[in-house]
Amino acid sequence: MKVCAVTTWPPHKDGVALYSAELYGHIAELVDVQVIANIPEKPHQDRKVNGRNVKRSWKRGSCTYPFSIYHSTLKEKPNIVHFQHGWLLYGGILSSPLFIILLIFYRLARKPFLVTMHTVIRRDAHIYEGFLSSLLARVIVFVISRFIVKVSDKVIVHNHMMKKYLQKEYGLQEEEHKIVVIPHGVRKASEKPEESQKNRNRIILSIGFIRKNKGIEQLIMAFRKFIEEYPDSNLIIAGGHHAHDTAENVEKFRNVLTPNLSKRVYFTGFIDEKSLDKLIETSDMIVLSSLDRYYIESSGVLARVADFGKPIICSRVPKFESELEDGVDCIMIEPGDPEAIAKALFLLMENVQIKKKIGENLRRKFKNRYWSDMAEEHYMLYRSMLNLSDKRV
Repeated sequence: MKVCAVTTWPPHKDGVALYSAELYGHIAELVDVQVIANIPEKPHQDRKVNGRNVKRSWKRGSCTYPFSIYHSTLKEKPNIVHFQHGWLLYGGILSSPLFIILLIFYRLARKPFLVTMHTVIRRDAHIYEGFLSSLLARVIVFVISRFIVKVSDKVIVHNHMMKKYLQKEYGLQEEEHKIVVIPHGVRKASEKPEESQKNRNRIILSIGFIRKNKGIEQLIMAFRKFIEEYPDSNLIIAGGHHAHDTAENVEKFRNVLTPNLSKRVYFTGFIDEKSLDKLIETSDMIVLSSLDRYYIESSGVLARVADFGKPIICSRVPKFESELEDGVDCIMIEPGDPEAIAKALFLLMENVQIKKKIGENLRRKFKNRYWSDMAEEHYMLYRSMLNLSDKRV
């Protein structure tokens, strides 16, 4: 079996690129994978998948990207084509409708294909400030989302909330059999460091892309209150700006720091996986804040930290509500509320039993979602699409 995977790919810094690099690296242990990836802005040595170089064939934002992708996949003669879909994955606003044209090519060619939809947008989303522009955007999102499900052989979403919303709010009940839930893969925790964790500063950790809708400013406000009681604490914000944003957000958050806070709040930028593992392991609490009420998706950052068994404080938004239960495997707070974040920090710091229970429950819930397990689920889905027997091919 040969699979062509159409996706963004590192060094492009978006969640789908990081997701794809992990997923297809594991799928390549089961089937022949050829990645059809975006052309990077700067020269970069590609990562290999199963001994094959990633083929760079399309440019984000180009009006010809559907033709470039179609031509590249035809040359590879795959059994299945697997598309990753995000609303700005292939470029700006005008690139989304072009994705419809791309799928039409494969349907006319009768080539089996599936699409992983990383985000389902709520029907009442305020996508833009203006009423008319936001209304038009919602109509376009509605049409494209329905089309993707209607025309694809299978559609993968990452949780049952996404599937239920597509069925109910997008009128896709008859396509229930097409929509398959395969969770976001979880990275296994590294071995605990040998050095002693005693007599060190407390560490509160925030991880992920630093975006304007992440709630970083509210987290800093909460931390300011927290260090009044625990002055030996540090807030570490690990990550950098998203590929679809500018670096201005990072500087904006740096500028809100007072002289005292600047000694306790650290922006690391993007760091390597080994260093990130060490940060997660040595942290006392992890705060996953977000202001995204209108986007139903899965949190790659949550999947990244879940196996470490650390207590999580997260915002009450769909990406966390779909995965977690307040008071069981997380402390959930209303988005954008610094007082609620501070209260949760104090609760976990002062109640060791709750802190330990939440971390253990989190690890237990995600223990069957390692990347190798998710790769196996994709393999089984590919095989069912081709009506293959139990024999691996």
